[in-house]
Formats: sequence, structure tokens, C-alpha cells
Amino acid sequence: MTEHQDTRPTHHLPRLGRRTFLQGAAVSAAVIATGALFRPAAAATGDPVLRLSYDQPNGSATILDEVSQGTFNVHVSNNPAERVPGVHGNAFRTDGFSTWATGQFTTPLTSQMTVQTWIVLESYPSDSEQPYDGLTPSSIIYQRSADAGFDIAINTYGEWWFTAHVGGQWHTVKAPWLFPLYEWVHIAAVVDGDAGELRLHLDDAAGPKAARVATPAGTRFEQAAAAPLVVGKASEDVTTGVFLINALNAAYDDTRIYDVARGAETFTAEYTAGIAGASPAHDVALQVTGLRFADDILRPRYHAMPPANWTNEPHGLVKHDCKYHMFYQRTPNGPFKWQMHWGHMTSTDLVHWTNLPDALRPEPNDREASLGAIAGDGLTAQGSKGIWSGDVVSVNGTAHAFFTTVNFGGPFDPGIARASSTDPDLVSWTKANAGVIDKNAPAHVADFRDPYLWQEGGTWHMIIGAATDAGGALEHYTTQAIQGQWTRAGSPFSTIPFASMDIDSAIWEMPVFEKIGVHAGWDKYVLVVSPIGRSVSKLAEPYTRSVYWTGTWNGSQFTPDYARPKPLDVIHGHLSPTVARGPDGNPVAIGIVDERSSSQMQLDLGWAHTFSAPREWRLLDDGQTLGQRALAQLTTLRAGSPQTESDVVVTGERSLAASGNQVEIVAQVDPATTGTRYGLSIAASPDGAEITRIYYDGGDIVIDKSRSSRNFQNEEAVLLRGAYDEAAFGKPEKFHVFIDHSVIDVFVNDAAAFSNRIYPTSRGSDGAAASTGLKLYSEGGQTRFTQVDVWQLQATEPEPTTGS
Repeated sequence: MTEHQDTRPTHHLPRLGRRTFLQGAAVSAAVIATGALFRPAAAATGDPVLRLSYDQPNGSATILDEVSQGTFNVHVSNNPAERVPGVHGNAFRTDGFSTWATGQFTTPLTSQMTVQTWIVLESYPSDSEQPYDGLTPSSIIYQRSADAGFDIAINTYGEWWFTAHVGGQWHTVKAPWLFPLYEWVHIAAVVDGDAGELRLHLDDAAGPKAARVATPAGTRFEQAAAAPLVVGKASEDVTTGVFLINALNAAYDDTRIYDVARGAETFTAEYTAGIAGASPAHDVALQVTGLRFADDILRPRYHAMPPANWTNEPHGLVKHDCKYHMFYQRTPNGPFKWQMHWGHMTSTDLVHWTNLPDALRPEPNDREASLGAIAGDGLTAQGSKGIWSGDVVSVNGTAHAFFTTVNFGGPFDPGIARASSTDPDLVSWTKANAGVIDKNAPAHVADFRDPYLWQEGGTWHMIIGAATDAGGALEHYTTQAIQGQWTRAGSPFSTIPFASMDIDSAIWEMPVFEKIGVHAGWDKYVLVVSPIGRSVSKLAEPYTRSVYWTGTWNGSQFTPDYARPKPLDVIHGHLSPTVARGPDGNPVAIGIVDERSSSQMQLDLGWAHTFSAPREWRLLDDGQTLGQRALAQLTTLRAGSPQTESDVVVTGERSLAASGNQVEIVAQVDPATTGTRYGLSIAASPDGAEITRIYYDGGDIVIDKSRSSRNFQNEEAVLLRGAYDEAAFGKPEKFHVFIDHSVIDVFVNDAAAFSNRIYPTSRGSDGAAASTGLKLYSEGGQTRFTQVDVWQLQATEPEPTTGS
């Protein structure tokens, strides 16, 4: 199929010129205008009848109405009531799922009203994943009952509107522009009974805008004074399991209500005066404050992860303009998986990461536009149901993202779509109007996802994880131009049938294909996939994990060295790596280390999943085994000199002088003097109730997590055992272990690796983590540890601002 070349930006969307839709009951007339086209109302003055300035200290769960001196309360079931730098003093930070403000507002309002606020949105609200006509919006601010009040609402695509009950009916004016993100804006909603209209105003960096809808002249606004006034949450909740999913992820400042109909010139003047002193939006006001996770002893501190909420596979790791960029699956609004976005972070060393605004987010297609969405112009494959994993390549200064687009029916459900960016920071992206490859046209496979790209000579290759009737497989496409037409390869990607390579899965996800080295004069490649579904299970054999094959490549087909794959990790728990060439030219991989906790625990913590420490890949001496070691740049995390112990002979268990839950351990063993079981015990509490043991046991690597946590809803409090290829890896004589609170990365002989989750929850009398003990372990004879070094490691991000 031929790709459409017309494109449009996903950031800084056109404010007008797209399809405009005005919805609402009993709308008798409507006029939409922007800038000078809007006829302002007569100037109106007056003092506010409500004002929330949010200038209380960070953590305060009360907000003062400066007019009535009444108190609004912050709902704080999971995260604290945060304050961040705002336009005027502090601003109120909502988290998207568990914090919002409520209070009483009973000042009588009759024929005229103005509601206004400063706000900066990090993301549009989540919603249950269903077609456009079934969406349930969130609210910026509302006070309403069944037949009275008002609501400034916004949906998961950034469409927003003002609804008010006037003259016995609901009337609505819908903005013909999407709500801005990552920017302080000033909005106002006006009921003007004298003029007979509702108005909606927006002042942002692009200039003032206003929309209006006519109402019967002289009619009254029916106030819902008995209902609470709510800031930051929907008027109708949407829940899935234990999660509320449609609250707002934002910061608010200077929220006011007036009993007069204020005019556009007044709003613009207030915006101009305020924005001059406002803090930058995305790097200050939208930060997660240090207060949110201050008492969290499970949250990693030096592993790459988003500032908060839910993440999944990293992908699209690419070096562009001298920086590494990593994209990842993200729900920015809470620790749940809905309406998938592409999160974005950048690094110069693959260790220290800076979070940037989300790169891609769900958007409506023409199919949704036919139901009233602000969309059009032949748009398909925009990911109305979510933007799933993919890959990014950099070509002559332009980055191209190829991603799995999932939509509510129609074409490209799923499909492969493309976006591009010429921005050196890859913050601003432009999606193609239409998809690149549709699994349904022609129908080759039952399902597919997660493209991976590389260039060889003048040809670009794309492999895509696929599902067939026989199980997991790959699709293979090629093109001569990165923005050109992709053609399905005439032969299967592998010379061995996929059915012979599969492990009884339903689909292969997150494929990776890289040259890994040279052996016996042959260039060797590695193919990595992550099979899921059918017999593959998270908590039982065959486990959900990444697997690989080594082999050769002739430019059109891969010939594996063996049919049955090898596990990427000796013990499951880490999967779906994204790969780029590191500082030394070798592949460097970062994967997901997913949770082994309940939904309730993830809700309580306010975040879910983390990424692995970066691993450097290489081909081992047998020419058929992938070796993995910790990336050398991880040494930059070390805080000073190590605590060292030398020539220690152990029978049973021996405590080290060093301790900690944010440490690196290198334990060297004399392979000629070992017990039948030997290794390390970590995360040990003083009373011995919590401990995790990692050791070698006659051909297996073992992690005993049966006592890793005594106070956590842990899905996998068990002993796990994985086969260790001693012929390829050598008898274990070096254990290189990274501990970061609840995540660990283990490297044996700089060759075998695994990452896993532990959840030590013991605290001391001061509330600090108590399970920090480190021990050497040996059974079935003495083990001689020639040297053990323990470094304390630094966090990779400075503490964010906490407000004042």
C-alpha cells in the first residue's frame, strides 16, 4: 500500500481550520470566533465571590477560599496534597487519579457568572477504552446536580466545553480547539443572561480565543448550591477495578468565580500580566514534588523510570544529535494501563536520564470525527485507542518513529503508523495522516505489533511481532526510502519455520535484530523476541520472558543456529529490551522489570513497573550464546570508595560490614574453593524475617524470594531456579549485583544475567528501610571469596522542587 505523505503536528495543533462541532441540549444559535473576530461583551467589573489561590504549604490538605474564609479539602487517599511553583505563588498539583479539591460554594448566582482559573495540563484525562460516543469526560472544575449548575469538562482527546443549566435546560459551548498541554493557560467560562449567551475563553501562548453559544435572553442560571464545588475530578467517575481513571493530571492556580459576566479584554490583560512571572510549565509546575514518594522505601532511585504512575516496555532507544532518547509505554494519569502514550526521556550516558513531555498520545481518526470529534482531513491510524510500542531511527537529522497504532475499528486496527521529528530534542512530533502497514489489508496474520527497523545498504528492513494460527511469528517488510512504500518480503524472515521456533505462544512481541559479533569468519546476529499468550504465563512455566537465537543473515533471511530459543535471562522477570549502540559500539539493552504486586499495592504506591539497568551485549566464545554485562558507565553512580573485604572463607552465612538498599556489589569467588551452593544474601532485616538469597546450585542459578517481603501483596514469594549454561558462561566466580530498593540486577561472570523484583518492607524505629543487611552465603562446603566490594550508589535525579 502507498503511504499518505501529508502530515500534521501532534503538538501545537491548529487552533482553527479543523472540523468544528458544537454539542449541547437546546442550542439555539452558535458563533465561534478567535482573536479579533470575537465581539467582546461590555466591560464588567467586580470582586470575586470565590478565590482559591492555593498558597498553602506543600502537603497541606486544606485550601482557603479567601473571600468566604471557608475551607476546601484535598482528597488525599494515595498521594499527598502537593503544591508547586505557580503563576502567583504556589499552585495546586493534582495527580490524575487520587487528588482533587472539594468545598462548599453557596454565594447566590443568578443571570451572570464567570468561572476562571489558571491551569497547566500534563496530559488529557484517561477514560475506559471504548469508541468516541461512549466516552465519559473529566472536569476541570464543576458544581452541578441533575438539573442545575455548571461544568467545564474535557475528554481523553483534549476536546473541552462549558455546560450550564440556564432557563431550565442544559446549554453547551464546545471549544473548536484542543486544550494546550505543558503550558500555563488561563481559561474562563461565562454565563451572560443579559446578552443571552454562554462564552468559553482561552488565553495561551498562541493568543486569545473565544467561543460562544446563544441562550434565551433574560433567562436565569440555575445554581447547584447544595452540591460541592470540585476542582480536578470528573463529575461522573469512571473506574476499572480499584482505580479511578478519569481525574485530571494538572496544576491549578488562582481559581475564581464572579457574579458578573467578565469580558475577553479583561481575561487577556490578566493573562499577559500573569504569564510574565509564571514558572516554566513542564519542568517546574508539572514536576512530582519530593513529598510524593518521600516515605516510599520500594521506589527505585537510580533505575530509569517515569516521574510517577504507570509504565511498561521501553522502546525506540536511539542516538540522535549526540543524545540517547528512549521512549516507553506510559499512562501519565495513574498506575493503570489505559489510553497508551509514548513517554520520553533522554540521556548522554544511558545511566542518567531526564524526563521530557510525552512524545505521542491517542488522537481521534476520521471515524471518530464522524461522531463529532475535532478531527478530519483523511486521518487514519492516529491511535484513538492507544499508541503502543515501536522503534525510532535517526536519518540525516530527522527522527522517524514507527509505532503500533490501535484504533476503535476501521483500518489500521492494529497497524503500523509513522511520525517524524526534526526537533533536536525530539519533543515536537508530526504524525503521518494515514498508516503505513495494515494487518487487515491484505490479511497476512491474525495480529501484529511492535516494529523494529534497521538499514542495510540502500534497503530499510522492518520486522513486526506477529500472531498466526500456529503461534508466534514475525512479519518482514522492506523499503528503499524511510518515508516510502513498504513491501512485504517474499520469503519468511527465518529459514526455520516459526512453528518450530515458537514456545507455544500466541504472539511474539518486541522483536530486536542486531549484529552481535564475528565467529569463525561469519558475521553473527541475534534475534530477540518476547512470546506471550497461549501456554506462556507470567507466573508458571513456560514463563513470559524474552528469548533469543543467534545465527547468520544473508540480507533477506535469518538462519538460526538452533530451532529452540535460549532464554535471555537465566531467571524470568525482565523482558522486552530496547537496544541501541553504546559508547563502545556494542549493543546496549534496557528492558522492563515488571511488578509482582497486586493492583491495590500499585494504587497505594502511585507507580508501577521500572526499567532494568543498562546491559552491554556481546557474543561469547562458543559463537552461539549471548553474553550480558553491566554497562561500564554505571560506575558513575558510585559515591566514593567501596567498602572492601578480602579473602573471606564462608561456611553458612557471614554478614558483611557494608549494608544498604541502594548499592552495587562485586563479589569475587575462588572457583577452586566453593561449596555446592554459594552466593549472596541481600535485603536482610535485623530480625531475619526478610531476606533474599541469590546463589549457584550445581548447574542452576537460584533466587529465593520466599522471605523477601513480610508485608506486601507479592505475587511471587517463591524460590525461582534457572538453568545455567556453565560451558558457555563458566563456573560462577563473579557475582555483580545492583540493588535499588525493590529492583535488582544480577550479572554472573559478566555473561549471564537476570533482573527481578523484591519488596522488603521492614522499617526501623525512625521509619527508614531496615532490610539492608548484606551477607555471603555457602552450603555444602567452604567458599572462598577473594574480594568483595560494596559501593553506595547515588540517585540519578536531583530532588524535585517541593514548593513553599
